[in-house]
Amino acid sequence: MTTQGKRDSTVTLRKDFVHASPETDVRPYPGVLIAADDGATMEFLESSVDSWGYRTMVVFNHRELLHRMEREPNAPLVILDGTMQGVDSLALCRRIRLSPGKARSYIILLTADRREGQALPDPSSGPDDLLARPLIKTELHARVRTGIRIMDLEAEVSQLVTDLARAAHKIERLGGLLPICSHCKKIRDDSGYWNELEKYITDHSDAEFSHAICPACLAKYYPDVKDECL
Repeated sequence: MTTQGKRDSTVTLRKDFVHASPETDVRPYPGVLIAADDGATMEFLESSVDSWGYRTMVVFNHRELLHRMEREPNAPLVILDGTMQGVDSLALCRRIRLSPGKARSYIILLTADRREGQALPDPSSGPDDLLARPLIKTELHARVRTGIRIMDLEAEVSQLVTDLARAAHKIERLGGLLPICSHCKKIRDDSGYWNELEKYITDHSDAEFSHAICPACLAKYYPDVKDECL
């Protein structure tokens, strides 16, 4: 299992790789970042999450957690032990929300016990899910899979929004009425300048031109040239 040097300073990480299992149906990314200062809790969480085929990362204090969040290129799912000594777990969740990154982490906060009617803090600044002790492996698995699925969906939506914005930009660039000279076929731009047709389309789209001669122009301007020679 993961070994720990000094619990409040040095952390030795055992693995940062993907453990694939033929029985798992989950994708290895994003990774799962586990933060706990209790050895038994950490061992249970790491062995469970690792057995499901996820890339596991472990830290033993809040400082290493924030540092790790800054280094990760992709936002991980975070399992945070809310009973870590000297740590305000809700304040730590707010700090995680402020971590730089392209995507939003999904946070599962472990609470001390099971209380009926326990309210979930605001997910915009707090955890996305609460998981009370005693920890049950099947329930933990369900929560992790739900979190990963939500992160995947949010990533897909973000990519779709980016693609739609890019497509809308292309449509907008060539939309509307284009004033074109009926004789020389130049196009007037928004600044009132007349541009060659090729230049205007090149500047306002991703199209590129290659030059050729159509059969009608070939017959008109090069009557002695056979089209099969071209």
